[in-house]
Amino acid sequence: MVLLWIGIAIGVLIATILIVKAVKTPSRDVMGVQLQCNKCGSKTNGMKCPKCNNNSQTFGV
Repeated sequence: MVLLWIGIAIGVLIATILIVKAVKTPSRDVMGVQLQCNKCGSKTNGMKCPKCNNNSQTFGV
């Protein structure tokens, strides 16, 4: 019986956290993806920025 009450309390807590998060997010923010790079400000559409990404392929040399 005690486990039932603990489960209900945890469920209510999770539900309230999700409701608060849903209320606080803007209506236009669909997935929370940043469309611009934080460093240079160019449009990236959520992908890695090609201008700021300094990974050169050296083939292990």
